[in-house]
Amino acid sequence: MSIRLSLVTLIFLGVGAFDLWPGLPAESQSEQVVNVVIKDFTFVTKQGALRLGLPAVITIHNEDGERHDFGSTMFEGIPTKIEKDGVIVYGRGLGGVMLDPKRDATIRFNLERPGRYTFQCSIHQNMKGELLLLSAEAV
Repeated sequence: MSIRLSLVTLIFLGVGAFDLWPGLPAESQSEQVVNVVIKDFTFVTKQGALRLGLPAVITIHNEDGERHDFGSTMFEGIPTKIEKDGVIVYGRGLGGVMLDPKRDATIRFNLERPGRYTFQCSIHQNMKGELLLLSAEAV
């Protein structure tokens, strides 16, 4: 399992430590969901308008027969939780997650900064996508 890290990270196996990180969304709260499917070396994204201050979850499914990653600067400096293959990683500064063929990952965080955020596969640099985060006033 490979997860790209840029700062110190704590790794917890199992569930239940989610409440230790203030600022992370509680899983029982209503979450904004973004679904990302990797297919034919392309990111296919399904999302509604994402609003600041609300918990968000990005689910990623790699349908390709190749390894890819999902990396973005949008998680820099904010508490983030990544779930993959039964392992949960918490941290600030998580850069993204590697996905083997036919595998899934989930990234949970609170949206704090409005703007357009790009993501890409560092292995296949022509694979890129974008998320738009709106402030409540913009809705």
